[in-house]
Amino acid sequence: MRDVGWKRGQAAVAVLAAAAALLSGCSGNSGPSDSSSSSTPVDTAVLGEKKAATGSPVKIGLFNVEGGSAVSSPEIADAAAAAASYANDYLGGLGGHRIEIVRCGDKADGASAAACGNTFVQERVAAVVTGQPATADQIVPTVRGAGIPWVGSSPAAPSELGNTDAFFFSSGFIGLLAGEAVYAKKQGWKRVTMMGSENPQVVAAVNGVGKPLFQSQGVTLDLVTVPQGTADASSQVAAATRRNPDALSIVADATGCQAVLSAIATVGATQPKMVNAACVSPEVIDAVGEAGIDRTVLFANGDTLSDDKEAQLYRAVMQEYASKAPTGGLTPVGFLSMLGFVRAVNAGGLTGDATPQTILAALRAAKDVPLPIGAGQTFSCDKTQFPYPAIKATICNSKSFVTTYTGVKPGTFEPVDAADALAG
Repeated sequence: MRDVGWKRGQAAVAVLAAAAALLSGCSGNSGPSDSSSSSTPVDTAVLGEKKAATGSPVKIGLFNVEGGSAVSSPEIADAAAAAASYANDYLGGLGGHRIEIVRCGDKADGASAAACGNTFVQERVAAVVTGQPATADQIVPTVRGAGIPWVGSSPAAPSELGNTDAFFFSSGFIGLLAGEAVYAKKQGWKRVTMMGSENPQVVAAVNGVGKPLFQSQGVTLDLVTVPQGTADASSQVAAATRRNPDALSIVADATGCQAVLSAIATVGATQPKMVNAACVSPEVIDAVGEAGIDRTVLFANGDTLSDDKEAQLYRAVMQEYASKAPTGGLTPVGFLSMLGFVRAVNAGGLTGDATPQTILAALRAAKDVPLPIGAGQTFSCDKTQFPYPAIKATICNSKSFVTTYTGVKPGTFEPVDAADALAG
């Protein structure tokens, strides 16, 4: 791997802290709007032929941010539970065992996460699948100490990425930075200005990791910070465009996205805009309109909107098993985590009893498995697909899915491999 002179220890910690802050801030409706989805009716035939699980039940913990007063996204866990029900009815469960969900809510207060850890150990779950945790550092040590695998799609906390028994189906915030760097190179851009939330973690992450990643791709990355709660970001946008960058990047929650996108339209900046999911949430699209969203380049965990078979499967599973849950926002994260887990374990050859040890072995044997909502891509957990030195967990998939909006409509989703930024 190319040595780009990163200060790996401190920078990695900063990235993880920034990711946790960003993901918590993006909870709720922070993905492509359902109104942008394909007009093709959901055909449940895509579910396939039924193949019910007939073996003994296996308890799987489900941990997600929900039930708290500050932030709550139960729809993410609803999607995970829907994927488990689909697996029980159509995929033969987990190695033939019927999945029994033990659901526990992270109320973003620390104490609830610690209590969930104790619950999972007492219930003797064979693995913990995560939706969108808020306080993972308060639960992972307990789960890891009991030898229980940890599986998810939004790696953020240091305890998650330092866990050798953890497996993820995306590469989190550091993968977003790397993916944007790779995409910028492919577009032939030489300078990108990132507009990020004004907090020390984001600044440290972008300066310590983001800039070297972009530099490794021959792209200069500048940073302009936007104070949290800013209503009019015109002065920041003016500063961001002063050096005539080829593109802009926005890393913020929905409120910050709205302020920046509105200011870009007001100032008349014409550069393409790379964004995270919060920037195309329904409330942001409603606020900034076509002028604000046009030419926005979204980096997402997958494609849930097109007529691709995996996207159709997602919509069919949600219709069949979680019809009251919204399908946009961060909801697909739960689906990706649970169905990715089931597919990995089944592909890895789980036989006999489903224990933490046999599930770990199956996960580590999973290769070339179809990626849920992955537009035809595959994942492998036999080794990490994103070999960043500070990450000890297994990143089973290093790809992001990128689409460019025309007006308020997304285009075709294309994969971008963040690992290309680490290649020698």
